[in-house]
Amino acid sequence: MSGAPTPRGGRGLPAVLLGSQLADRPIGQILLALAATLAALPLILQLLTGALERPYAFYINANSEVLRLTTQENAAASWFIENATLVRRAETLPDPDMPVILTTAETTMDAPGPTPEPFSGCLEIGPHAEVTLRRQGVGSLWITVDGLDISQRDTTPAVVLRPLTVLEDGSLSTQCASSQGVQALQRITLEASIGDLPINGSLQGRGKIGGDPYFSGIAQSPPLLRGGEARVMGRRLLFERAYTLMQTPLHLGDTLKVLGSMNQDPEPALLTCLFSIEGRIMNGHGMELSCHANGRALSITRYGDRSRDRMAPRPWDVLINEPSMQVILPLAITGLFVFMLRLLDGGYPWLCRRLRRAGRQAAAEPDDADTPPTRKSGD
Repeated sequence: MSGAPTPRGGRGLPAVLLGSQLADRPIGQILLALAATLAALPLILQLLTGALERPYAFYINANSEVLRLTTQENAAASWFIENATLVRRAETLPDPDMPVILTTAETTMDAPGPTPEPFSGCLEIGPHAEVTLRRQGVGSLWITVDGLDISQRDTTPAVVLRPLTVLEDGSLSTQCASSQGVQALQRITLEASIGDLPINGSLQGRGKIGGDPYFSGIAQSPPLLRGGEARVMGRRLLFERAYTLMQTPLHLGDTLKVLGSMNQDPEPALLTCLFSIEGRIMNGHGMELSCHANGRALSITRYGDRSRDRMAPRPWDVLINEPSMQVILPLAITGLFVFMLRLLDGGYPWLCRRLRRAGRQAAAEPDDADTPPTRKSGD
């Protein structure tokens, strides 16, 4: 026998469930259950968003002239650099107890700075180091590494320089040295020229992308973030598939970081960045960055304005964009409505009897304004 088609999927199931529950029920009971369901709906939404709340994945693609990160424990990186110049190096950290010595023009002329040294090879970044990458326009790449003044710094260098050596097999091939000529330093400043091939590498740490163009204290133009996009990704509740929760463009002069929590003074989340720096021949300018982090919110500061600080997905963003919610949310609301109907099956007749009894009592009692006054005996 052919009959009516049976609804399928998450949208048809609530309709079938409601059709079986609404039959032979008074309209007043249905309206009362609907009102109770609407009153409890905010609580349902809060419970669902609380169950879905988790650290989100932030993906950032940007062109920036500056990147500042502080590496953490077990966060090492190694880059190959050629045609570079070692401008500053130090094997120890500056002594905080040393007195401040004011220099004059005469003493500066008599004591010239260290002579820059050429360098080509591998540069290894160690843990607990403040790393700044800066490249303005199509200029050179400036790399500054400063080790943190902590107890672990005594045994761990902030940066290791491994120069190039010729292979022992007699070929003209080169590799980064393992021991000969290796320098373990705590502070360096290195200038690398960008040739025909790009400089590629990765860096992991806590920090920010972009500079501070509104607080310039040096006699040069500050580096800027030029543009890009930040995207917040989530994962489905039932399947490990990613979907986009929200996205926002990045503009000239933005300063960007991912926050690990929503506290008053949250710590920046651990940011992993892949950078590619192309030379003039490839029409490259600044640094192309592709970064990701797991956190709670996104902080974007523009010209000192913090109105976009702590941008996080709202509950409605999660509920609307979560594909599983297209099935779970209608079923949850329908289930609550059916529960209210069943709950009123015993209470609604009792409520109706009380209302009818109260109505009959009100009709039986005479109105004081319509009752004529009684005459006393003897009048």
